[in-house]
Amino acid sequence: MGSPVLFIALFVLVALIVAVVLARRAQRRIAERDAATDAGDAARPAQWMARLTGQLEGFAAVPAATRAARECLRRADDCKARTADQLPRAGTPALALRAQETAIEGLHFVRAARIADGADPGAPLPPLSGADTAGAVGATRTASWDGREVAASAAPSDRTPHYFPGGRVRGRPVPAGWYSERWWSAAGTPAGWSDDSAGFFDALLAGLPGVPYDGEDFERGHGVDPRAESPR
Repeated sequence: MGSPVLFIALFVLVALIVAVVLARRAQRRIAERDAATDAGDAARPAQWMARLTGQLEGFAAVPAATRAARECLRRADDCKARTADQLPRAGTPALALRAQETAIEGLHFVRAARIADGADPGAPLPPLSGADTAGAVGATRTASWDGREVAASAAPSDRTPHYFPGGRVRGRPVPAGWYSERWWSAAGTPAGWSDDSAGFFDALLAGLPGVPYDGEDFERGHGVDPRAESPR
């Protein structure tokens, strides 16, 4: 009578041991997969950073010829500095994605600098977050705002030397285009967007081809995530 009981006990013990071994192997595979994913997440922004650095070095050898190109390169340098600051802390997928986005933004400015100088812009780049809803300036417009003349255009000029690649700035959409001033830079102040930002938007951009929202939509964030983002 004792032998069947002993056999069952041994069988249960072996089954438990096998289950523990299999569970540990599964956990190890998951940990290895997560580590590989984390390594990939960390590598991608570094690769974009290396690409940005190389392209800026190319412009150092052949300086920009126009004011618009020089302004773009200043923004690209800013993006490079921000990416360099973000990379050491990019230990999570979200932080790695932010560093990658900053480096890609810098490449957009380098590409715009080439356009401003009449050079080959190179291959298209991934769009920035929110660019699909922010739109793009499709025609030139000038307006009087706060006692000064402001302008927006789809192309660079001496009057519109400030480029924005399109996307969100502190939760609000800013259309891609060339501007007479960096009006979105107000979001970089401690107070964030100024109270009259929607009025500025209405005066200069509302109704332009490629900009499918008005000042009220802009003020609400045009349906995008209202969480604060790094100012550009």
